[in-house]
Amino acid sequence: MSRSLRGRFLPWVLVFVLAFAGAGAGAGEPLPLTILHFNDFHGQLEPVKDPQSGRSAGGIARLAGLVGSIRAEQPERPVLLLFAGDLLQGTVTSTVFLGSPDVSFLSDMGLDAAAMGNHELDYGQQIFREMITEASYPILAANLIAEPVPFAVRPFAMLGPAGGPRVAVLGLVTDELTTTTHPRNTGGIRVADPVETARLWVPELRRQADLVVVLSHLGYAADRRLAREVPGIDLIVGGHNHYRFEEPRVEQGVPILQAGERGQYLGRLDLLVQDGRAEIQGYRLVPVDEAAPEDPRMAAEVRALAGRLETEIGVVVGRSAVDLDARRETIRRGESNFGDWVADLARELTGADLALFNAGTFRTSIRAGEVRIKDVYEAFPFGNELVTATLDGAQLQSVLNRSAGLDPADNPGGFLQVSGVRFAIREGRAESVEVAGRALDPAAGYRVVMPDFLAAGGDGYAMLKDLPDAKETGTLILELVMDTFRNRPDISPSTDGRILRR
Repeated sequence: MSRSLRGRFLPWVLVFVLAFAGAGAGAGEPLPLTILHFNDFHGQLEPVKDPQSGRSAGGIARLAGLVGSIRAEQPERPVLLLFAGDLLQGTVTSTVFLGSPDVSFLSDMGLDAAAMGNHELDYGQQIFREMITEASYPILAANLIAEPVPFAVRPFAMLGPAGGPRVAVLGLVTDELTTTTHPRNTGGIRVADPVETARLWVPELRRQADLVVVLSHLGYAADRRLAREVPGIDLIVGGHNHYRFEEPRVEQGVPILQAGERGQYLGRLDLLVQDGRAEIQGYRLVPVDEAAPEDPRMAAEVRALAGRLETEIGVVVGRSAVDLDARRETIRRGESNFGDWVADLARELTGADLALFNAGTFRTSIRAGEVRIKDVYEAFPFGNELVTATLDGAQLQSVLNRSAGLDPADNPGGFLQVSGVRFAIREGRAESVEVAGRALDPAAGYRVVMPDFLAAGGDGYAMLKDLPDAKETGTLILELVMDTFRNRPDISPSTDGRILRR
């Protein structure tokens, strides 16, 4: 397993023994099976365009076309299509249409099963209940507990494609569901320990099936724990981290798969099941790029949705009592009420100690009065996602010094708007820095939330790049702002002196 696949089918064959309770359907004649999988789609119906190369990747029409072409290769070969969670939130279409087109497209693609992701409640419990009803495929979460009215999610699906083995698919969702989702959407919901849940289910599924697959939205670390501590699992199809594993990661003999994010890759696992053994014939991540075939009907429907947006984005989502100031001469030189407000929202959402936003995130002011969806899109056109990470005090001082050292006459987009921290700018340095009312401790650790642009080292903040515990939240800045307008009747932020120039 040490060699990278580099996008090709493996020349090697991995054999692992299944703990069958009996001979089952896998005894005797070999039974073929292809498992296709993807994860963390986040509403990406349209392709993602690379601004540098101009090329695009992903898009639901390409994903569907690719799945169809694989099914057509060998019509007699059984194929299962699995999705490892996080269908919602991350695009304009997801925000405006609340995921309904996404569910319809996945149903039309012939999705066999989906795990519940931690973002499936971001638009509220009622929207998720409607998703479950609309979907032609089962949504799985064996460790989800909802009271007093349970969700119609299922713990597992028993799939028996014609000519193939019997496959039990157990769904598990991360406990971050209750911490990364707004509290108003998680009332009455608990998430049981996935290992304990799997220990209850796997022995029974083992007796019924030839393959036991965990469809997991737990994250890689939790998947590894699951493989170590729960015997009888044959395969874990995972998500949540947005990792792109070009070959299976193996823990305690159990292959673990992830296929990136936003439908830009489709994982393909080909295997044979016979006499208590599953033989992996090949695995690869198939790029969903411009070379992928496109489903013409879905492509037309996605274009139609984009056209509908032109009407939908005129809808009023809230009001602001004051101008939210993103003028360059304000937000790129000093403290701004718009910058303060958004940074405070991000810190409130994530529970971080402080928030850092490059001023270039804010592209236009929002005027006092009625606020339309279009206004929010125009203010935040980039689709930046919030990322959390930990900085020590010395690193934070370096970050603030860089911001303070930028020439205000240049209207620098890298000037930082902040929350949870106060400081004064004197002679190009940040002085008198306080976090939560206390002087900055160079040795202390501080949890920070920031746009993914900064987390990638954008605007020259190399010290923020590749932080070891950086974590994507799956929440776009645009969505955070939109959601706040929808749910808070009076928006009237003001500055409070958190950034001073002396």
